[in-house]
Amino acid sequence: MNQSTPDSITDASAIPSDHNGRLFIETVGCQMNMLDSELVVAALRKRGYSLTSDVSEADTILFNTCSVREHAEHKIYSALGRLRFSKRKRPQQVIGVIGCMAQKDQELVFKKAPYVDLVVGTGQLAQIPDLIDDARQNRDKKLAVSLDRRDATRQEISDSFQSYDPLRDPEMRPSPYQAFVRIMIGCDKFCTYCVVPSTRGPEQSRPPKDIIREVRQLADEGVKEVTLLGQTVNSYKHTQDGTLWRLSDLISSFHDTPGLDRIKFVTNYPRDMSDDLLQAV
Repeated sequence: MNQSTPDSITDASAIPSDHNGRLFIETVGCQMNMLDSELVVAALRKRGYSLTSDVSEADTILFNTCSVREHAEHKIYSALGRLRFSKRKRPQQVIGVIGCMAQKDQELVFKKAPYVDLVVGTGQLAQIPDLIDDARQNRDKKLAVSLDRRDATRQEISDSFQSYDPLRDPEMRPSPYQAFVRIMIGCDKFCTYCVVPSTRGPEQSRPPKDIIREVRQLADEGVKEVTLLGQTVNSYKHTQDGTLWRLSDLISSFHDTPGLDRIKFVTNYPRDMSDDLLQAV
């Protein structure tokens, strides 16, 4: 999506191309969002950004959003409202809405908050550093979201919801001894009250070898407790070298990981609880 800023403060030639490198990010919602923020911050640190807890200091502001609870959406739109006139003092500022609400509301975010520069869904997080650079340089609005589940084949939709699992940023963890590890994304349950199948896409499980490598790396860095994440984490299944892996197999593979003391997993779906998982626990 490329369009001019509706309430343009100044023409593009007058906007500084530089910025102060200060990044503010607010995260609401589940543990998956916390992990996504950790990974996005890590990618931006590689571009030279540094975190600030003071939104007034930041030339780059991101809100990682949730759509499971209406209150979480209201909180984000209220926070955006407080930034309505921020660009008058900081024309180089870039404001982005990312995550589940971005995937659900899409262009509605721009209508409600026309000073927002980026709307980035859960499957496009890897694009954020480049989208920020482009938005700051060209002052065009950027919309990057996944396909609607009614608009394409399952494979095409799955491909548009890419799991984002690059290098980690330990400083974003709640504790140096605890870390989240994504083992799958998406949900196929379609509970009447829940928007997650639309905002996170179809169920997709990561290869066991990648998960095991990540857990061992975290343990080598001093992590004692790993929480395995998935919207329906006990639905995990992946065929590797002809062998079907389930969550119970993953847990068993971590038993002999040096330095790792505790393994947790969230969120479970009751129908997919199995005897082998109970035995592994």
